[in-house]
Amino acid sequence: MTLRLALRIGLSALALGLRSLCFAADGEPIVMGQRFQLRSESTGEMRTYQVHRPPNYDIGNARYPVLIVLDGNEHFQHVSATVDFLAGAGKIPAMLVVGIPNTDRVRDLLSYSAAPGPSALLKFITDELVPKIDRGYRTRPYRLLMGWSDGGLFALHALIQAPETFRGYVLAVPAFGDDRALPKAVSAFLDAHKDPFLNTDVFMATADETGSNLTGAFELSSYLQTRASRVRDLRFTLRRYPDESHGSVPLRTIYDGLLSVFEGWEIESPFTVYDQGGLAAIEKHFAALSERLGFPAAVPDEALFATFGQLEYRKRFPEAEQVIRRAIELYPDNTTALYYAGRLYMEMGNTPLAVETLKKALLLSPNDGAARSLLEEMKVDAVVPEQHVTGKDVAKYVGGYGTSAVVFEIERRGDRIVGKTADKEYELEALSGTRFHWSDHNVYSNGGTVSFRADSRGRVTGLVFENGGAELKRLK
Repeated sequence: MTLRLALRIGLSALALGLRSLCFAADGEPIVMGQRFQLRSESTGEMRTYQVHRPPNYDIGNARYPVLIVLDGNEHFQHVSATVDFLAGAGKIPAMLVVGIPNTDRVRDLLSYSAAPGPSALLKFITDELVPKIDRGYRTRPYRLLMGWSDGGLFALHALIQAPETFRGYVLAVPAFGDDRALPKAVSAFLDAHKDPFLNTDVFMATADETGSNLTGAFELSSYLQTRASRVRDLRFTLRRYPDESHGSVPLRTIYDGLLSVFEGWEIESPFTVYDQGGLAAIEKHFAALSERLGFPAAVPDEALFATFGQLEYRKRFPEAEQVIRRAIELYPDNTTALYYAGRLYMEMGNTPLAVETLKKALLLSPNDGAARSLLEEMKVDAVVPEQHVTGKDVAKYVGGYGTSAVVFEIERRGDRIVGKTADKEYELEALSGTRFHWSDHNVYSNGGTVSFRADSRGRVTGLVFENGGAELKRLK
């Protein structure tokens, strides 16, 4: 290679590298979570942990179950993405995900066998990490533990030594090997604790393995299935994935495991349940689910919409009206519910109520094409007075909002404003001089309404997300 050619290649590579840096600088990171450190007295070292919060966490007041994931470096990201996907689809509740990376994997996950009682890592989780998460985040008293391979064994250790900490366990191919002591210890513990308040879910997965790992899983499964059939303090599911390896099975395990633990969160056929006992049967289903989980499970809007659709199709209009009114009662800012109600009233011949309801939808979301189209079909003026927010008004909202730290930033873009959290951007559409409809362009979300607060001199002091959302002070 000549010197000139080498120099040309080197300069080309440098230019390509600089272009890559420019492209990287122009982009925005997609944030999956945050990494923290905590000095642990239990393990005698600085421990790292990861936290992923549900979408819209910063703009709400809701509390969330917590899923703790062992082997955090390997599994935190795909577990967090799976939780958000399933929650967005309405199949499980939204959750906080906490990952625990290892510092010494063998010591962290297998030292329970060296001495009786809880291991150092389990003490760190129960005595230090869980209290810190509960202090720092809006949590519910419901926790799940997910462990893979040796982490699956550790999760069983946690079931024995800290049964009050977790309500559910997702075990991906526990690495039993030739050790039969742990399965026997689990059996002995459960035989000694026939407690109706244990109320535990265990989901265990095996892969394409044969030999001692599979034998151990089957032995434990046999006991747990018998136990679950006799005592109602335990729900157990075993799932085998013969087309997955020991290393690839965690992704399918967490997906199916969460669906199993939260079975009933989504009703497969709401109308079938309704036809068997009316709206009360649907309410009863979610009341029983709430009792089992230990936290409120509200009737989802989609369950009510599916039932409404079937009743409307069958022209059972009085029943359809009862269902859609319940949806509006539970979700007053849901423009889909208002649209369905307006459509129903139009079909029932109640034009004044149809118009009133559809205009409510447009007041919440002026760009709601479905409501506007229905009003036009009825030859009713669908125009909602356009809100002109001046540049001066827009400018006064710009700033940072939060409680002790900024969590919601308002930015000006021309004659409009947008809201930003650490991981999302929200369109803000003026409903009045102080109220805006927010939207994050999520197919699973209708958005909501945010109102700005001002003092007697007209200075903006804060904002509130309506219908149970967060109330934030202006901090800058």
